[in-house]
Amino acid sequence: MASQLDRRTFRLCWLVTYFSQTFVSMFFLYPVAIQQQGFPFILTGWLMSIFSVTSTLVRPFSGIITERIGVRKSLLIASIFLFASSLPLLWVQSFSGLMILRACMGFFYGIVMVAITTYQALSIPADRRGRLYAWIAIAYVLPLVTILPIAEFFLSRMGTSFYLILAPLLVLALIFSTKYLPRLAELEHSDEDDSPFPHNRNQAQQWGSWKEMFSVPGFWPLMATLLTWSLVNSSTLQYMPSLIHSRGMIASAFMMTNAVVSLFLRFLATGIMDRIDRTLIGSLSIALMGAVVVGAKVAFSNQAFCFLGAIYGIGMGMGFPVMLALMPDIFPRHLQPKGVAAGTLLMEGGFIITPFIMSYGGFLWGLENVLALMGAFGCANGLFLAFKGWKRSRR
Repeated sequence: MASQLDRRTFRLCWLVTYFSQTFVSMFFLYPVAIQQQGFPFILTGWLMSIFSVTSTLVRPFSGIITERIGVRKSLLIASIFLFASSLPLLWVQSFSGLMILRACMGFFYGIVMVAITTYQALSIPADRRGRLYAWIAIAYVLPLVTILPIAEFFLSRMGTSFYLILAPLLVLALIFSTKYLPRLAELEHSDEDDSPFPHNRNQAQQWGSWKEMFSVPGFWPLMATLLTWSLVNSSTLQYMPSLIHSRGMIASAFMMTNAVVSLFLRFLATGIMDRIDRTLIGSLSIALMGAVVVGAKVAFSNQAFCFLGAIYGIGMGMGFPVMLALMPDIFPRHLQPKGVAAGTLLMEGGFIITPFIMSYGGFLWGLENVLALMGAFGCANGLFLAFKGWKRSRR
């Protein structure tokens, strides 16, 4: 075991993840708030996408930042700047001002996510990685059933200002949780050979290079797995509701069933994640999700989409914690900041790439056909990774 992770530290780690996700989840309603402030609907896309763009593009640099100034310190400083950029939303009324704020929020949020994911990778022991990452995965979906209803109540019943004040308040909770996280060096064994933390406090931390990262066994299958996951999942979450609405049905028949089954399986997975081949299960989860997206082409009832949502939730419920755990599984400890940065870049990159694929492809060939093609790609690539791509790395 490479680290001494007690329950208090893990709970704080879980809370940091949870509060970072509540911050993102409350902004799912931001397009409504923007319109209530008098902006036209067409501008909502710019204000939403700029956050994702800066959050994603900063990921590779975030790995370097966490190495240079420390993982915990990076997390704390980025959280403070995230607070500083979210608070002015209460009084800034110009579109250009809001664009700058949203860009800054995305930038600092990207650093927060790389820092907390790196902290998890370096602190969670390998022999408990599966079940603890299953608990971490719950923190990603729980805000949808906790903070989102509160945000919607504030927005609809109490006004835009009450809704927007949630953002800095949630970041304050994030800062408070981060402040009490122990330094990673305090969790290390002093005799670990693979530790990036020096035995002598006067020595510099020994992190690996980008070149070394590319030569790690399993690097390329991991990157292919994370990218395929991202493309299939982002296409589904962003455009499946549009497909369902275009057929005159209820999008929540798919989305809510998916969320409920996914959350249930993440609780269940806490007991089995350390006993499974995560490369196999992760790849098969992608294949299953892709097959569901293909199946949506012939679904023409709410019951059918409810069934497809439940099957998709099985893939999401098992697949997402596996994706998180695969990064520390593959990368040695001295490469984990860079490895996590590269991995999370691909996991988030789909949310930038797929809108262009879906919008332009849907215009030319129809949304249901482009979604089906994306699903077929995910299914085929998932099966290839499961039975061929990861085969050499499993030896």
